[in-house]
Amino acid sequence: MSILQKLRTVLGFSQEGEDTSSTNPPTSGDAADDGKTPVDIVTLDEAYAAYQGGARFIDVREPTEWDNGHVAGAVHHPVGTLENQPEIAVARDKPVVTYCAAGARAARAAAALVANGYSDVSALQGGYGDWAAAGYPVERPDDDTAS
Repeated sequence: MSILQKLRTVLGFSQEGEDTSSTNPPTSGDAADDGKTPVDIVTLDEAYAAYQGGARFIDVREPTEWDNGHVAGAVHHPVGTLENQPEIAVARDKPVVTYCAAGARAARAAAALVANGYSDVSALQGGYGDWAAAGYPVERPDDDTAS
């Protein structure tokens, strides 16, 4: 079974891509008895605390979304690419927070990383717009520095 097939099974998607799970992404509490990969979902404040603590932020949005602004210091790995090749240039035990626009892609990406041996992965509940609206550090293409 390929990593993509495993991920689809973990996340409750059928072969056709139809969501067969509940409307909530898997969380660490859901995984004990159902064989799903645990994914910790963190609030905006928890994500910012992780950011301040040196966590690596992974933006899993599409390139056009990334180009419109992203978390300062984040690296870009679109979710489709990350699901097919769940490798990032980060030690497998370093804290990682994935984020997207609303949370669903971040949870999928986090699950792919956990399934591939990354041990400290969280997905941001909400998304980049919430991060920027809170006044947390962002980078935009027209900016020379993070704000």
